[in-house]
Amino acid sequence: MQRQVEWANGKPSEGLLHYLQAHAAAFSGQRRKSQELFRLSKEANERYGLKEGAAWGQADYVLLNAAFGDCQQTKEGAANALNIVRSKEALMLGGVALALCGETSQAQSIAGELVKRYPKDTLVNSVWLPTIQAALEINRGNTEQAIQLLQAAQRFEMEWLGRAWPVYVRGLAYLRGGAGAEAMAEFQKIIDHRGVVPIYAAYPLAHLGLARAAVLSGDTAKSRKAYEDFFAFWKDADPDIPILQQAKQEYDKLK
Repeated sequence: MQRQVEWANGKPSEGLLHYLQAHAAAFSGQRRKSQELFRLSKEANERYGLKEGAAWGQADYVLLNAAFGDCQQTKEGAANALNIVRSKEALMLGGVALALCGETSQAQSIAGELVKRYPKDTLVNSVWLPTIQAALEINRGNTEQAIQLLQAAQRFEMEWLGRAWPVYVRGLAYLRGGAGAEAMAEFQKIIDHRGVVPIYAAYPLAHLGLARAAVLSGDTAKSRKAYEDFFAFWKDADPDIPILQQAKQEYDKLK
């Protein structure tokens, strides 16, 4: 990867390579390194006038922080990404991040903008809007409604742009609703399709989701193994990531 990044230095693809590096770092829980690489990606894309790429990367970083349980800067981060350009990708990713963090009014506003601007876009209307709306319903405690909303995503949810986030959010809904077996099936779906998320954070996070779902199902051995798999992926992770701290506390209770 480093050889490819060096090759891209000074070329229009420089921003893309830093973007992929950033995701590889986030995959391992190296959030500060990921943040720096997303910054380099943004700067490179802006140098070459690739505003959509710059906004996409910043929105991706915001969504990663939301998934990692750190919502402190979600609202500001989403606004910063959309200030670069209100691209479809930035709206979709930022909308999910805001919804996961309970920023209801902003997430609903983005959902409305997506409906208005892309009324016939299949992925917007079948995948990303339901994911935004489902995340909002999870925060409201309406897990059954969240699961129903995500039914529309099933045909398309493992496409490359989605990076399995609709599946992950459905798993979260089942977890919140106490449906351990159903949650396990969703997180296992991500684990079984590594090619959709080769360097993306949904893959290690799915192991954590599986661990939590196995606890609900009463399978302590499976839960312990899934926690250990997650910790192996994040062995070099920044220790202050909220979801990692929570996972360690949960694992200790299984001993």
